[in-house]
Order: sequence, then C-alpha cells, then structure tokens
Amino acid sequence: MSLTSLVSSEELVQRAHAYHQTILAANVRLTTPPVSRLHLVSITPTASKGDRITSASVAFSFTVEPEDCNAWGTIHGGCVFTLCNAAGKIATAVVAAGARNIVSTDLTTNYLAAVPHGATVTIEIECLRVTRSIGFLRGSIKDAQGALCYISVQNVSFEM
Repeated sequence: MSLTSLVSSEELVQRAHAYHQTILAANVRLTTPPVSRLHLVSITPTASKGDRITSASVAFSFTVEPEDCNAWGTIHGGCVFTLCNAAGKIATAVVAAGARNIVSTDLTTNYLAAVPHGATVTIEIECLRVTRSIGFLRGSIKDAQGALCYISVQNVSFEM
C-alpha cells in the first residue's frame, strides 16, 4: 500500500488549510501578516503505521515583502521564526488528524544566509513523528536557487 493511498491528498490539503485558517482566526497582530501569505505547495507523506500517516513533509512558498525585513533589507529573524512556527503547526495538523490547540514548546532556528526583499523562498517542514500529544519537526527555508538559508527544529504540544 502506498503512503498516498492511506489518506487522500484532498484530505491532507484540507487539514493544512483548516489549521492555517485556525492560526489566522486567532488574529495575533504580530504574526498574521506574514502567515497569511504562506502558500501551500505540496504535502508528501513520508511514513505510515497501519492505516495512518505517521510523518509528512509540507512545503510552502513565501515572498518577502518590505514589512518582513530588517534595516539591511533582508528578512528579519522574527519573521523567519514566525513562519517556521506556523508551518510547523500546520504540518502537525496534517499528520495528527484532529489535533487542536497546537503550541510550540521548543523552536530553534539557525540562520545560514540572508534572504532579500522581493525574494520568493520555499519553506519545507517535516513532521517527523507525533505521539498522543507531542510532535517533533524539522524544517528549512531555501532561496529560489535551492540554497539553504535557514534551518529549524521544533517540538509542539497539542490536544486531540
């Protein structure tokens, strides 16, 4: 049985969109603008157990606007952190069907290269594993040429 046959791609996309809307509905003024511009590119299940997906990679595109930048005209660290945080929560919702109140308990981001205003990046987050209430994730942000610019490691807590 292939991983994609366990849960339909439409169901996975619906889970991602639903949690994205949950984040936006929280109306946190500091995080909503960049998070609202995350565009889902793909969802790829990466492991399964029985009839459920146990890990998946979720990719988004994001174009850096002036309000996302620091004084040097590159995306600022707080924006990178916010994007990784939101993308990680969405990836968790994809794998842990029915998860709610997803909260980051730990998020580390490492900055490898700057991304300038106007650039479009790919944010890829892999939900490596979920337990009954915790998710383990890793992610990256790459520029249009595929060069690694930022990496992240994240743990989340959630309710079912």
